[in-house]
Amino acid sequence: MNDQSLPNQSPRVHDMGKFDDRSSRRASLIALTLAFSPLLLLGGACKEHYVVGDHVWVEWEGNDYPAVIMEVEGPAQYRVHYDGYDSIWDESVNITKIKGRVTLPVVPPPPPSKVLRRGGAPISSSSAGDGGALSRYNQGQRVRVRWHGKVYPATIIEVLGEERYRIHYEGFGPEWDETIKGSRIKAPR
Repeated sequence: MNDQSLPNQSPRVHDMGKFDDRSSRRASLIALTLAFSPLLLLGGACKEHYVVGDHVWVEWEGNDYPAVIMEVEGPAQYRVHYDGYDSIWDESVNITKIKGRVTLPVVPPPPPSKVLRRGGAPISSSSAGDGGALSRYNQGQRVRVRWHGKVYPATIIEVLGEERYRIHYEGFGPEWDETIKGSRIKAPR
């Protein structure tokens, strides 16, 4: 029996034991697909992972804005607070919207049009019109807090006013969250 008598035989093997060009390409394609399939399945596996308190750039309304990771909602989903903006603008974002970590100095773009339409502006903006002093620390910032003579790591979960903060102690349940004065906060971590 020779090669010619089996037209549907695939892949065809010639006398020298090699695949013909078409079969060889098909085998190479299958090998490449199998080799890279774990990467295709993982998709964004090479993306950086972020934790609560990380300062990152987030794509928001067509520009990149500095923000703080407030909560990790899933393997690729984060709740963020935009630096200088009211908490009404906090949102959940996919990791594809996070463009990397913030490195100083930070010069954010102008407020998005939806913020301006609503009459808002960044708190740090001179056009904010509140006239009040800015807080030293931001929502989502990781700090060290004095409590009964010891210092504990914590995250600011809300800025309540000038030098008043609601904090969450890391490693403790929400029942330990408390409102503190800025004087109890040691230098940020």
